[in-house]
Amino acid sequence: MKKLIPIIALGCAALTVGAGVLGYFAYSWINPPKESAPPLRTGDVRGKVLTDSGAMTAAGIIVRDEEGNTKRYTTNAWGGYELSLYPGDYTLTFTKGYEFDTVVKQISVQQDKTYYMTDVRLVQLYDSYSEHWIAGDLHQHTYYSDGSDSVLSLALSDASVGLYYGFLSDHNSARGLAEWYGLRHLNTLTDEDGNDRMFTPCEAVEITTEFGHFQALGTSTVLDRYDVELYPEERNAENKDEIIMGRIRYIAECIKLDGGVAQINHPYSVSTMGFNYWELADLFDTVEIWNGVFNPGDGRYENETGYQSQNYKSKLKWYELINEGLYLPATGGTDMHNTSGPGLIEDIALITPENYQSYYTNGGVYSGMPTTYLYLEGEIDQESVLNAVRQGNSFLSNGPVVNCSVGGVVYGQTSAQTGEIAIDTEIFCRDGIESIQIVKNGEAELTVPTGNCTLYSEPIRLVVEAGDWIVIEVFGKGAQYAITNPIFFEK
Repeated sequence: MKKLIPIIALGCAALTVGAGVLGYFAYSWINPPKESAPPLRTGDVRGKVLTDSGAMTAAGIIVRDEEGNTKRYTTNAWGGYELSLYPGDYTLTFTKGYEFDTVVKQISVQQDKTYYMTDVRLVQLYDSYSEHWIAGDLHQHTYYSDGSDSVLSLALSDASVGLYYGFLSDHNSARGLAEWYGLRHLNTLTDEDGNDRMFTPCEAVEITTEFGHFQALGTSTVLDRYDVELYPEERNAENKDEIIMGRIRYIAECIKLDGGVAQINHPYSVSTMGFNYWELADLFDTVEIWNGVFNPGDGRYENETGYQSQNYKSKLKWYELINEGLYLPATGGTDMHNTSGPGLIEDIALITPENYQSYYTNGGVYSGMPTTYLYLEGEIDQESVLNAVRQGNSFLSNGPVVNCSVGGVVYGQTSAQTGEIAIDTEIFCRDGIESIQIVKNGEAELTVPTGNCTLYSEPIRLVVEAGDWIVIEVFGKGAQYAITNPIFFEK
């Protein structure tokens, strides 16, 4: 089978912060010829992506060759693109995340030729931003630690899927944060009234140790290795657990002293990245229950392997903590290390526990998978983002938009109502909603069939008592899923 190998851009990507100028990218996709064949040269495919109102916008392009191989690319900040492709037939799918439609184009490329595509216009099907739900990502990496992307390419990838804020959280490094903050001039979207919606870059560091990973959200906290790593004699000490717990306390305290949100990352990872000291959970502000590297915690296709079930186990532990009286708002993050795809797979006849992980992964583990949507009514800046994260005014999704409330009370808040309540709903999923599930006090209470509609807006009635809490789960097509933070009911 032919192999896809990205090479260094033929064009340039430049950023001038004062003027907010972002340059063009060029890409090359190589199908290496056989050794006996004469060397092939590429052809260039150029064009621009716009919204349906005619505004230029960053977007993603998923390129599929004749063999079915795919790779995801990103336009520049104004929707311009140049693809250098070797001779062959290609399918180009243009996308800007799940709130937009997609446009598919076919092209046959010959070497040494340049092709100018007609403008692609992507139609916005739902606008969560106008409903005060602001999409973003809390967990991303660049080549300043172990990622593949530059700071600029990561930000463009975020904008290309409709994210309006993003945290850069390289491992034990703040080196990229100055560049990241400079991208506050990046425009995610110009709305139909001509208003620019700017990207809000937020700072973070993933404090990475041999006994767990901890997110310092909203701060550039970098700790010296000798403050957090275990010395050789400590690894075999009888009081090793006590030593580790002391290190964890120190990490949480440092993050908070710096004004940040202290988060437990991927707690059920099956390696040293996991978290095994739940007696210290109250030191933290949030917990990542959906890490994008692993299956959604939907529970639909679970098996016995720890790898696939990490997010599901995290969700169940989160329910347990809430019932014990400890509410750590749930977050999701892509744990992005490479924004380039893959991005498309064929539908399969039967999804099983054994193939669900590959189905989910091949469907596109890139920016916004999952997204943490925050409810923000005022200015969007790092402070308001952190406040919404701390309070749990949020839901996590890789497709469905879950705009729900109880008498105006949103996720992370407390309602004074008891008895029969009405959950006001406006749930959108471009590819179809299979069902909605209401979880009460950690147990599935009610399942609402939806007939695979794309927009559900009927009130859901439920009986609650004082002290109850509810979470809304939405199941979309395939691996599409969303889960909210709780709505609480006064005791």
